[in-house]
Amino acid sequence: MRAIINIFCCSVCFLIFSGELFAQRGDGSLYSSYGIGLLSEDNFGQSARLGGVGTAVRSPYFLNQLNPASATSVSAYNFMVDAQVDYRLMNIKTSSEEITINRTNLSLVSFWFRTGRKSAMTLGIMPMSSVDYSFAEKTYFEGSTTPFDKYISGYGDINKIYMNFALDLLPRVTLGVRPFYAFGNINHETYYNTDLVTEGIIESFKMNERDNYNGVGADLGIQFVPYKKEGKQLTIGASYQLPSTLKSTTTSLAYLIDSDSVLYEIPEKNDNVLLGSAIKGGISFQNKNLLIAVDFSHKIFPSEWEDYINSQRFSLGGEYLPNFYGFKFLERMNFSAGLFYDTGYMLSKGSPVETKGGSIGFGFPIHGFTRINLAYQYEQKGTVAQLSREVTHGITLNFNLADIWFQKSGYQ
Repeated sequence: MRAIINIFCCSVCFLIFSGELFAQRGDGSLYSSYGIGLLSEDNFGQSARLGGVGTAVRSPYFLNQLNPASATSVSAYNFMVDAQVDYRLMNIKTSSEEITINRTNLSLVSFWFRTGRKSAMTLGIMPMSSVDYSFAEKTYFEGSTTPFDKYISGYGDINKIYMNFALDLLPRVTLGVRPFYAFGNINHETYYNTDLVTEGIIESFKMNERDNYNGVGADLGIQFVPYKKEGKQLTIGASYQLPSTLKSTTTSLAYLIDSDSVLYEIPEKNDNVLLGSAIKGGISFQNKNLLIAVDFSHKIFPSEWEDYINSQRFSLGGEYLPNFYGFKFLERMNFSAGLFYDTGYMLSKGSPVETKGGSIGFGFPIHGFTRINLAYQYEQKGTVAQLSREVTHGITLNFNLADIWFQKSGYQ
């Protein structure tokens, strides 16, 4: 028990400091200008290699963030640190221009450990949504025919610190709950370049609106194994993201660019943002070497979210691992692939913004139970007629640092 308490305390302290690492830029999508930005799918680690599947996956070797109930499936060790770094190269094409940008972000840090023979806990931090957009447009003073430039940008994210607890309620039924605390801020800026058109009479100025968010929520999960025999296993899983509310505090400020003189400042304005919910279901088949899984998810948004619509996501993925405990290097490598299609939860020009793509990946051992997993992801979002056609090439680097701790030696 003392060992578990020590792990818990150290993990919480590290996650508090990790909060600053997650205050980073999103992937640059113009569609992140809607609402609170692009929503995270929680498809990190193994799920990122499998096209986003994981609701019914019970791996003895890898963590699964999609279903809180899966935490008890890991049996090869009793402690693991899971971290993920993402690199994104995005091509954005609009009706007037085409640009390419790139981003590198730390997207996951989690600590998993056994709390008992039938229970396990995970402490971690991961993103909920991200905002990162910028574009320019021409505008006019009233009564004037001479245009000037207006630059609009936004950046920020909302993250969640969570504690996942899973329990094998019955030999083939596992329940999981993941309460979380969400926090973050999103900035929306508008820069008016008026120097040239007014010959310096009106200085260029910037308007900034900063939204700070915080709140609590929870995810629930269940997994059921209806068939298990001779190393073969069929699993059915489901999870539910409960509706939650974030407290929003908005501060507005306008100031001159050259002199930093404040034109006006609006005191803090408080509001509540009702988040949507999500239902996920899946089925998987696995034996000692092979895993095949299918997922379906349904997002539900409140009527207040005018630019969002209920959506569905379909995912298919598989992974092959010859022999986790083998002596040959190739035997211990894992090979993964997956596909996904999302009907789109954002509305642009009156139609949903569809997303589709796929992933391939492989992993290899470094030392003992420690592994590195590398995945390539392709994603296509939206069309030029809607707002932009965005094609993303991503590289995901996932670290699994695992070991067997607190085990007494058989020799004294």
